Amino acid sequence: MHLVRCIAVGGFKINGPPRIGKGPMTSKEVSDTSNETSPSRPTQVGRIELCQEAIKEARRCLESNDKDCVTKLIEELVRNQCHNGNAVGKEIADRVRGVVHELWLVSDNEHRCGLLKMLKDLDVSKGWVKMALSTSKKDWNKWLVRCGIDWEGKATRNDIVSQLEDLLRRFG
Repeated sequence: MHLVRCIAVGGFKINGPPRIGKGPMTSKEVSDTSNETSPSRPTQVGRIELCQEAIKEARRCLESNDKDCVTKLIEELVRNQCHNGNAVGKEIADRVRGVVHELWLVSDNEHRCGLLKMLKDLDVSKGWVKMALSTSKKDWNKWLVRCGIDWEGKATRNDIVSQLEDLLRRFG
């Protein structure tokens, strides 16, 4: 077996002697990089707070029966990835799903079609919407036909790979 000789230099453990530009940074280099700022992006904590405030506001709009207000807030929630459990956590995503479901229950046909079209345009997954509305497959299809929406499912990676393989086979 080949043993790698490790040398500890300046508090950093590196394998062998440093190459050009490698190794520990000098204190001047460290101070230069600390002055640079990265573009501001909301942290998960900031996003969660933003989502919680929007959910509270949406609930207030639901209590006052202001469907347009709720629709705008749902759009804001989706744009901020508040419906995505990976981005904000399952609890917040479930609360967003609950707001969508409550709006669905109190809406008439026109608002329901508008809600479906908006969610489709925002590229929300079909499965998420079906789960939020808690409709059967039969009812889901009826609503899509009634609203004139062609909501194709997203292609899976395996489907795309198999289609590409078929094309490559045809071309030899």
